[in-house]
Amino acid sequence: MTKWFTLVLAAMLFAGTAQAAEATEAALMQAATELARQYDANYAAKNPAAMAALYAPDGVLVSPAGPLVRGHDALVEYYTKRFASGAHGHAIKVLEVHVQGDGGYGLAQFQVTVPEAGGGFREEHGSILAIYRHDPDGWHMRMVEPSVPPVAK
Repeated sequence: MTKWFTLVLAAMLFAGTAQAAEATEAALMQAATELARQYDANYAAKNPAAMAALYAPDGVLVSPAGPLVRGHDALVEYYTKRFASGAHGHAIKVLEVHVQGDGGYGLAQFQVTVPEAGGGFREEHGSILAIYRHDPDGWHMRMVEPSVPPVAK
């Protein structure tokens, strides 16, 4: 997926977000950091339903393998398969956030241990672009796009 597509998609997502109340950068950083903490805790607990609950109901994950994972049920299915694969040890560090209206976006770094095709595991490092939305029931991730460098062969 190209960076231009991501930027256009992000602009469309922001355009569809209600502009009820302006968020502050401090509030968004606190929310993004808490969502990252919950993400890592739910990943460690291998809890697909709790993972999906971190996203907005219409949330989207651009999976590292390529396909878009859209909505609660698809996210539960994705994380169920991810955990069954043996992936573990997820850790996110939020680097920065930027407010737009009642939401915003953030950049983070992550690491996770993933299975290799031939057996065994490897540690994967990458970056995350996340779009956040403040809903009546709190902050959620509207879209998450991890970026993982190609594996050296």
